Amino acid sequence: MHCLSRCGLTAALVATSLLAACSSSRQPKIEPTPSFVFRSLDLSQRADNGDRDWDLTSPEARYDLSSRTIRARRPQGILYRDDQPHYRINADLATVLRDGELVILEGSVHLRQLNQRGLTIKGDNLIWTPTQSRMVINQRPMASDGQTQIRSRELAFQQDTELLVFDGPTELKRRDEASDDSTPTDDNPDSTVVRGGSGTWNLRSGLMQAPGQVEAVRRDGRKLSASGLSGNTREGFLDLQEPVTLLLENDRGTITAGRTRWLFSAQQLQSVQPVQAELQNSTVQGKGFRLDERSGTVIIPSDCRLQQKQETLTARRCSWNWNSERVVADGDVVLRRKKPEQTTRASRMEATITDDGEIRFGQPGQRVESTIKLNPKTDAKRPRSPVSF
Repeated sequence: MHCLSRCGLTAALVATSLLAACSSSRQPKIEPTPSFVFRSLDLSQRADNGDRDWDLTSPEARYDLSSRTIRARRPQGILYRDDQPHYRINADLATVLRDGELVILEGSVHLRQLNQRGLTIKGDNLIWTPTQSRMVINQRPMASDGQTQIRSRELAFQQDTELLVFDGPTELKRRDEASDDSTPTDDNPDSTVVRGGSGTWNLRSGLMQAPGQVEAVRRDGRKLSASGLSGNTREGFLDLQEPVTLLLENDRGTITAGRTRWLFSAQQLQSVQPVQAELQNSTVQGKGFRLDERSGTVIIPSDCRLQQKQETLTARRCSWNWNSERVVADGDVVLRRKKPEQTTRASRMEATITDDGEIRFGQPGQRVESTIKLNPKTDAKRPRSPVSF
């Protein structure tokens, strides 16, 4: 069977009716409509302008004349764009209804883009409406471009615009550039898992939108939550909608910020909105932040303020490396202690974090200017020590 179309089937039915009119006038005996078995199947569909739209082949098929239904084993197909092959599709079984108006693919369905990106859409059941260029996968659907993978309750793929609509709950996995594994998996420690609801992903442009609460979890224990996300997977970023909360590993602290850009290709988080970090024994505030996962560093580039029980520090800029437990304050640094009442000024101060989470400023060799205020009454009662040379 080659190039089967609605027009061709209509002609076959007309020929059958003419043969019946020329037969004997005896009452015809009603017999079941036969099914035809073919050793091979080759279906072709063209667009209105004559360009190739899709092809479907099978090594074995059965055609039911009354229902106009084709059932084929191990089907393979090509989807075209601008008369050029664009996607390859295959499955275990195919059911073609009403001469191609609806196609149902079952069992290990694979839809793979024929380019260097190698975009793949998989599932166990795919309902394809060629006239609408729409495919719906509702059994174990998955889409991946090699770096980003989406699993959802249902995926709807608009073939002509390459828009993927995912209906949640949805799980998105993102493989870090540092990983050599070609696919993000649960066993890959360099992968980030993002869980959310419904949204869209344009596979052609990379634009992604997922309104609603999302949570990102890394294998090292860091957790990131936001009220929604949007971005571009091809350009390597996602914008997290406020409020954004980052929970650091090993209970090191929590960072709360406004709208934040996640540069997942560079493994960085950036924001220009006000930020606050609640560490074990201190609170840090400022305007904006940059977090580099590779170096383990958080930088507050402007209006840094650090508050502890007995002291307060202000500076133009602060940085904290949680790998080395080193804190650096730069630019017009002012450190005020309560007991004793002391003010220390410097252009730069360094500190270390103790085991109990306290930040201790002051390193040997640092140039500082300190002012200590003493209690006059206490000083007057104190006996003077003899002067000796």
